[in-house]
Amino acid sequence: MTPTASPRRPGPQSLVFLAGGVGLLGLFVVGIARAGNWLTPSVRLQFRTLDAAGLQTGMAVRISGFAVGQVRRILLQPDAQVLVELELRDPYRSMVGRRSRAELAQTGLLGDSYIAITPDPAAVGQPPIGDGETLVFTSRPDLDDLLAEVASSRIPLQRAVSSGLSLAETRLPRSLDQLDRTLTASRRLATRLESDAQRSSSELNRTLAATRQLAQRLEGRADGTAADLSALIRRLESTETQTRPLLLQTLRELTTMAATTNRLVTTLNESWLFELIDRPGAHLKDRRP
Repeated sequence: MTPTASPRRPGPQSLVFLAGGVGLLGLFVVGIARAGNWLTPSVRLQFRTLDAAGLQTGMAVRISGFAVGQVRRILLQPDAQVLVELELRDPYRSMVGRRSRAELAQTGLLGDSYIAITPDPAAVGQPPIGDGETLVFTSRPDLDDLLAEVASSRIPLQRAVSSGLSLAETRLPRSLDQLDRTLTASRRLATRLESDAQRSSSELNRTLAATRQLAQRLEGRADGTAADLSALIRRLESTETQTRPLLLQTLRELTTMAATTNRLVTTLNESWLFELIDRPGAHLKDRRP
C-alpha cells in the first residue's frame, strides 16, 4: 500500500510575493479611489433641463474655471425632463448658494464641454447649501443654432450690402463733386478773410498809434494844467497871507465906527432935539407971553 503524499505548504518566498501582490492591488485601488474622489467627502447637487445634448457622465464641474467636481449621472424623467446629478467635493460646498446657476460651457471654440456653476459664497454665520439641492440651469445657444441664424441672415445682409453699394455708386460721385465745390468756396472765403484780417490789422495798428499819440498829448497837457493849478494855489495862499492883516484891521475899524455910531444915536435920543421934532407946537406954546 502506497503512502499518501502530504500537502505542500507555501514557502516564505511565496508569502512575500503574495503580500507584494496584495499591496500593489491595494495601492492600485487607492489610486483609483483618489482619482475618482471616492475617499473625499462630497455633496450632491442636481439640476433639470429639457435637452441632454452636450451633457455626459463624468464631465467636469467648474467654479470660476477651477474643477470642483463632476457629473455623476444623467437620468430621463417621466415628464421628459433630464435630471443631471452633480458631485462636488465638500471643501467647495460653501461657494455654492441659493443664487448659484449651472450652465453648459465650453473651453474655447472646439474645447471640451463642462458644467459651470456661478459662485454664491455663503455669508458668515449661515449654513452652506444642503445635499440634494436643485440649481437653476441656464442653457446657452448652440453653435449649430448660431450658424443657422447667421446663414438665414446672410441673404438680407447681402441685399443690404448690394443696395448700399449701388447707392454709393450713384450718389458718391455727386457727393464728391459737391465736396470739391465746397472746399473751393471755403478756400476762397479763407483767402478773403485773410486779406480782410490783414487790412483790419493795419487799420487797427494805425488807430492804436494815433491813440498813443493822443494819450501822450493829453498826458503832457494834463501835466501843464497840474503845474498851473499848483502855481495858482500857491498864489492864492500867498495872497491870503498878505490880505489877512488888512482885513483884520478893516474889521476893527468897522467895529469902532459901529460903536461910535451907537453912542451918537443914544445921545441924540436923550437930547431935546427929538422932543422938539416930536412936539413942535408944544415948544412954541411954552414960549408965548
